[in-house]
Amino acid sequence: MMTAQNIIGNTYLYDFGEGSKYQLHFVDGTHLEVTVVEDGFYAPGTINHFDIEITSLAAGLNMITWTEAESHNTVTHVDDFNQLISYTNITSVPNDEFWRLKGKIIPQ
Repeated sequence: MMTAQNIIGNTYLYDFGEGSKYQLHFVDGTHLEVTVVEDGFYAPGTINHFDIEITSLAAGLNMITWTEAESHNTVTHVDDFNQLISYTNITSVPNDEFWRLKGKIIPQ
C-alpha cells in the first residue's frame, strides 16, 4: 500500500507524452524538486523547486498541489500510485490557459 509518506524521498519520471516529461523528487512532505526532461518552455536539465502540499485521498492516491513562483501557475496532481497514473491540471496564468494532462508515473 502506497501512502503519501511512502513517496517522500523517492524520485519518479512523469511521462505525459512527447515534449512533456519531468523527473519529480519528493524531498520531504513539503518540498518537491522537478527536473525537466522534455518541455516546450524549459530546457532539459532545468531544475525547479516547489513548496507542495500532499493530501492522501486513499491508499496509493494522493493530491499534490503547488504554485510556481515565477509564473504564478497553479498545479494540481491527483497521482494514483497503484495504477502509476498522474492526472494533472495546470492553470497557466501568463497564457490564460488551463491544461489537463494524463500520464505515466515511472519509479526511478
